[in-house]
Amino acid sequence: MRFADYYLQYIRDRESNWSELEAEHVNLLNAVRRLQEVNDHDRLCVLRDALQPYLDLQGHWEDSLTLNDWAMAAAQAKSDYVTTARFTHDKADILNQMGEYRQAEHYYQLSEQAYLTAGSQEMALRSRHMRAMVIRAQGRLAEADRLCEATITDSQRLGLDRWIAHPLYVRALLARDRGNFKSAQRWIHESLNRLMGSEEDAMIAQCYHFLGELALLQGDLLEARTQLIRSLELSQKVGIIRRVAATQRLLGDVARAEGQYDEASRLYHEALTISNQLGDRPQVARIEVSRGELAVRLKRTREAQELLQIALNIYHEIGDPRGEIGALWQLARLEFKQGRFSLALRHGFSIVHGARRSGLLQPGLLVGILQRERRKL
Repeated sequence: MRFADYYLQYIRDRESNWSELEAEHVNLLNAVRRLQEVNDHDRLCVLRDALQPYLDLQGHWEDSLTLNDWAMAAAQAKSDYVTTARFTHDKADILNQMGEYRQAEHYYQLSEQAYLTAGSQEMALRSRHMRAMVIRAQGRLAEADRLCEATITDSQRLGLDRWIAHPLYVRALLARDRGNFKSAQRWIHESLNRLMGSEEDAMIAQCYHFLGELALLQGDLLEARTQLIRSLELSQKVGIIRRVAATQRLLGDVARAEGQYDEASRLYHEALTISNQLGDRPQVARIEVSRGELAVRLKRTREAQELLQIALNIYHEIGDPRGEIGALWQLARLEFKQGRFSLALRHGFSIVHGARRSGLLQPGLLVGILQRERRKL
């Protein structure tokens, strides 16, 4: 199939040149579709793999899911169990980026089991690690903690010293969730130290982003800005548009804390535009919370309520109880300041109910979430 070979070489010649690939987007997808129609399984999988970084980093997730499903069917037709497991993991990754946490958890578990069946313990650990991430996103912190610790133990047993940086990052997230910033900082520095000298720029950018957010929560605005700019520059270099938007949001939070409200508004607008284009619903919710907090500072109460309600609805739809609790807490504070005590109390009851339902009504967990929201103001 000459057309397939042509497009494969076209992609390889333009690696990371997203604008040129974007211009040929429709033709590239049609090339994969033609391979799927004639059951050319080998070329289909190769062309899909070449396209995947562009599709994911640029947020073409629906197209990415379609190509992934075609490739998975091709791998199954060849009885290639390891490749089938890989495409199952990739499907979970795409769903995770879209905020479809429940579905992502399901496919991570399937890929972990498939890798174990195929005798690939290392790859099974990677699926388990990501399952811990989406379980945490759903508020099941104790379960995520157990998976994280098991992953670290098994990684050490297999001698995966550098890759341990990934579950260490999850350990840092869980420590921060509980309000233990000192431990969170220790774990993220250990993760970062293991990554230095590697080519994992995307993960290094994520660690800088984490350090920036941690500094912001502790009121160190200079350190927050320094770390976030490091993260932004690396994310732009790698071309991770989703991470660029996330870091711009936090830089907006820094500007808001400094009283630079116009700058904060500009950064939020840019981040929201990107996130809406990507269909990144979790990030849209976080940005709307930040915009709501800016509206509170500017004494635009009705606007703040509307923005926080939008965020609350998204968090509820994607199944993020920590996000729901945070948005409800901000709404409760807003109603209380306006003297609407019955509405504030109603939001308080919703917080307790949501925390109980999701397993967050435990010593340290709920308090940690509320403390983070208070510090953001």
